[in-house]
Amino acid sequence: MSSISYRKRKRGSVGQMEDGIHQLANSIRKKFDELPSLSSKCCIYKVPRPLRIVNLDAYKPCLISVGPLHHGLRKLRLMQEQKLRYVQNFLRRNENKTLKDYLRAIKGWEKEAREYYIEPINLSSIEFVEMVLLDACFVIEFFVNWRMDTLDENDRVFGKPSLEHVIRRDLLLIENQLPFFVLQGLYDLVFDDVSCQRELPFVDLTSEVLVGEAQLLKKFKGHEILHFVDFMRTYYLPSQPRGQNYTSSQSIDWNFCPGVGDLHDAGVKFVVSKSESMLDIKFENGILEIPRLEVEDHTEALLLNLSAFEQCHYHFDSYVVDYILLMDVLITTLKDVDILISSGIVSNALGNNDDVARVFNTICREATYDASRFYYANLCRRLTAYSQTRWNRWKATLKHDYFSNPWTIISVVAAIVLLILTVVQTYCCIVSLKR
Repeated sequence: MSSISYRKRKRGSVGQMEDGIHQLANSIRKKFDELPSLSSKCCIYKVPRPLRIVNLDAYKPCLISVGPLHHGLRKLRLMQEQKLRYVQNFLRRNENKTLKDYLRAIKGWEKEAREYYIEPINLSSIEFVEMVLLDACFVIEFFVNWRMDTLDENDRVFGKPSLEHVIRRDLLLIENQLPFFVLQGLYDLVFDDVSCQRELPFVDLTSEVLVGEAQLLKKFKGHEILHFVDFMRTYYLPSQPRGQNYTSSQSIDWNFCPGVGDLHDAGVKFVVSKSESMLDIKFENGILEIPRLEVEDHTEALLLNLSAFEQCHYHFDSYVVDYILLMDVLITTLKDVDILISSGIVSNALGNNDDVARVFNTICREATYDASRFYYANLCRRLTAYSQTRWNRWKATLKHDYFSNPWTIISVVAAIVLLILTVVQTYCCIVSLKR
């Protein structure tokens, strides 16, 4: 009896285990079905923690939330009233359109708009549509008002207090974005009637507000703008993309070039580039051309957000990250900063030159790049070779030590003249003695 009972208990335990496995398998399959679909449209990201810890404040909006990732934060609620005021102004721009018309349009864009975000948005359809309406109308009104500059002095953005520059900074954070197609769609709706005075095309208006130029560069042709951070990255792209400029994509036989101070000591001359792109850095005939860069309070946040977006979305086609790494190598000491400022390449609005070096030494931390596709690899090769040529260093030493100012030039000339006169006098003395 005992052996029979044991076999029954064993069969029972095996049956229970199989039932448990069956239930677990069903549970996992159910989780498969509940997984949100992955969209190829995803382009608005939460900054990964390794990048975020470099500067926590650089990715956080100061005044206003745009989009769902920072929606509802207590410290940003004060601007909700201003958003409603701007929605009122927006509705007055076209008498042939009603609030329902705009809500219907946003509802039609909802599914695609949600696919732009890296994580599922925990807002109901009604909540999502309302959020997009308030945020998008605010951005459009902000842009139009920025250009018109005719607001009431009591306006809480452009009047008292004046907050427009801080808000523009918030609009360039990767976590604080709306899809560009939503903004452009609403803008086109409100200005679609002949009776309604039309502003610039929205992409031109964006360019005027964000970069101060109403006419877009050729590099925007054929490029689908995803959001404002993507717009800024496209604006900064070099005039020659990697496909044209990069000749040895499989080669990693290069090292980072020396810093500005060492290059200066080797005879490299630093000149402000006339290029429209911040990333167009060129070296020819001992002259390093670098586009002018104004370093001010929001520069670090802008570069960090551009870098984070590129590492999330364009990791194998990085330009901004490569630029940041190169500038970090070039700027390591106070001497490096002084040379770039005296050359007109860097404009320091921070007050302290040490802060300029700190900005670049900070933003490159945790940045990852592909050495085999580094955009400035060939530039680094040529700078390194130039700085290691002895003749270039000898010429630079002669120039820096003996021809750096009029007084040293006069001293050298006087010494040469004196040496010549001494040689002539010695020769005459020798000739006279022989006679």
